[in-house]
Amino acid sequence: MNAITSVSQLVGVIRSRLAERLSPAPGKPRAAPRPAAARYAEQRLAGLIESRIRAIGRDDPQRGRKAFRVFLEAVLLSQLGEQLVNDPRFFQMVDDVQAALEADPSTQALVAGAIEHLLSQHD
Repeated sequence: MNAITSVSQLVGVIRSRLAERLSPAPGKPRAAPRPAAARYAEQRLAGLIESRIRAIGRDDPQRGRKAFRVFLEAVLLSQLGEQLVNDPRFFQMVDDVQAALEADPSTQALVAGAIEHLLSQHD
């Protein structure tokens, strides 16, 4: 499995699990984002991830985990709302989600692929 596919698959897993938890009440359709707005949001998300990963020291032994956390925080904030960045409980949730993804045998390879891809873009 190539790294780009791994990152895409991981985003898909995270988004589908969030969608399951945040799905609207039956009979109430969810508004679809406009294509231009969606592209802008993706570009903004990618820029945020890139700048934060560049700030992690190359000699940091936890660089991979920190890069994945940056990615995870950005994806969760984009899905749940950026205002959560001010809520200390958000960061506990990120800890819990990261631990669950790293511990789940079905997502461990995706996490490793995401880390590899994230770091390869910044080496």
